[in-house]
Amino acid sequence: MITLPIYYTIKHKRIPDKVILVGMNEYRNLYYGTSNDIKTHYHNLVKEQIGNQKYSKIFIQYRVYMKRKGTDGQNIRAVIEKFFLDGLVKCGAIKDDNFDYVVGDESYYFQDKENPRIEIEIHNITGVI
Repeated sequence: MITLPIYYTIKHKRIPDKVILVGMNEYRNLYYGTSNDIKTHYHNLVKEQIGNQKYSKIFIQYRVYMKRKGTDGQNIRAVIEKFFLDGLVKCGAIKDDNFDYVVGDESYYFQDKENPRIEIEIHNITGVI
């Protein structure tokens, strides 16, 4: 299982750092350099946790744990899913993130005030990896 944070701290030199929820609402308004930094951060986290694993066809299960019940979990999943799948391709775990290799997915949403995160479980189509 892979666990990724759903919050990211944008570091600034002259003003206080800003913690953002990584979701569509915040991501679409970011400066392109900042969004690239966030994407690179997630790619690195994926590579650290995947290691040298290789997959052929996979099914993915997402569990999003949010601080507040009113948070739109689908917005969080959308952005982090993109970074996660691109990270799998970048580190060589899968050849591509199209439906030839990623055959399906499912999502579940929960509240965890103390430890907001997304847990991602990769299933090989012949069993759990």
